[in-house]
Amino acid sequence: MAAPLITFTDSSSATLSSLSFGTVDADSISPEIDIMIWNNKGGLSTVSDTISATITTKTYNGLDTGDTVPNGQEIVTNKSLEVKVTSLSEVSFTAIGGATVHSIGSSTGGSGIIEGDIGGKSSLITTRLNIPASATSGLQQFYTRVSYLYV
Repeated sequence: MAAPLITFTDSSSATLSSLSFGTVDADSISPEIDIMIWNNKGGLSTVSDTISATITTKTYNGLDTGDTVPNGQEIVTNKSLEVKVTSLSEVSFTAIGGATVHSIGSSTGGSGIIEGDIGGKSSLITTRLNIPASATSGLQQFYTRVSYLYV
């Protein structure tokens, strides 16, 4: 079967290539941003389901530790990005970063699974930044990484 076809959209189904949390002061929480992670969005034939799907953050250079503050080192090591998987009825946020991952999934597939059905299924993730008081000021860029397996 074909590999999963992953697409990221906002809640209005507009394709996302990046997120902006705007300016977030130290010792504060950003506004929440919803992300829909689709498998086979609009697809006309079935593709493989994702299994063991997770989300985390990496520095701008793809690292779990090290790097520089402008490249997201503090965001990753402080686990400043928090997520809740709304499609799995989660009600509280979990801090993620580097090796600390959080399982994602669709309401019908369950934890770790986003089905590759015709038309697609999605995992709805609510994200926010929770910046500690000790944070360094200035622009920080980082990646949000989704990992999964398939057969």
